[in-house]
Amino acid sequence: MQILSFGAGVQSTALLLMSCKGLLPKLDCAIFADTGWEPKKVYDHLTWCIEYARGYGIPIHTVRHSTAGIKEDTMHNLGSKDGNRFASIPFFLKNDEDQIAMGRRQCTREYKIAPIEKFLRREILGLKYRQRAQTEIVMHQWIGISQDESPRAKPSRDKWKKHVFPFLNWGISSPNGKTWRRYQIIKWLEVNYPDIEVPRSACIGCPYHSNEEWRRIKENPEEWDEAIRFDEAIRFDERGKIKSQQFLHRSCKPLKFIDLRTPEDKGQNTLWDNECEGMCGL
Repeated sequence: MQILSFGAGVQSTALLLMSCKGLLPKLDCAIFADTGWEPKKVYDHLTWCIEYARGYGIPIHTVRHSTAGIKEDTMHNLGSKDGNRFASIPFFLKNDEDQIAMGRRQCTREYKIAPIEKFLRREILGLKYRQRAQTEIVMHQWIGISQDESPRAKPSRDKWKKHVFPFLNWGISSPNGKTWRRYQIIKWLEVNYPDIEVPRSACIGCPYHSNEEWRRIKENPEEWDEAIRFDEAIRFDERGKIKSQQFLHRSCKPLKFIDLRTPEDKGQNTLWDNECEGMCGL
């Protein structure tokens, strides 16, 4: 079986569409792990992908770690009185000496990887809880990692499935027999599907957002207000008292006070004019 871990972002969307066009083997299905807190553009794009892939006989299944979703789960844990105050989102942390660090990251495992693996075992293999799986490979799990982030590519720990990375030409041949970088994937999408916009798949309140990504969130006032309220809630209790020094933005400042303007927006001129490849120090 050929199964795609579908994040609805650039790489996984391209893999899905390449399968639809016959450039890659026919997928048996794709699986989208919904954190419950993706931007509207991601959900709109997911809906388009579901309809498009259905026309090629490829179902896209949606799975979730919890009904409430990552935002509500985190808020509940932060406000619980049983001592369980751990949040799986890797917030930026600041101590009394103004030293900045980043918290543990478990959200990807809890809200993305684990729900997909549970679906594979229960729904695809038909296994019961704690039932042993086969010892031979019965499926290829496609993962959309490009050459830019190749260190993230890891083999499966399970004997019954094999991780394949088409853009790395690892485990399954890529469309051109070579590795792909992210800009090449974006170009392929622009040429073959010029009418669709593929958003970046990430939670609204993800601390890994760059300023550019925060600006995209800010374009939607409702999502921006939601991110600001969440950012404040992880620091203050119901009475408005500070309970922690956790922040969504890497500067460890309240999100609502961050100046997200580009240097050009501030009236500064860039000397590079898009000519610098960023390689001069290597």
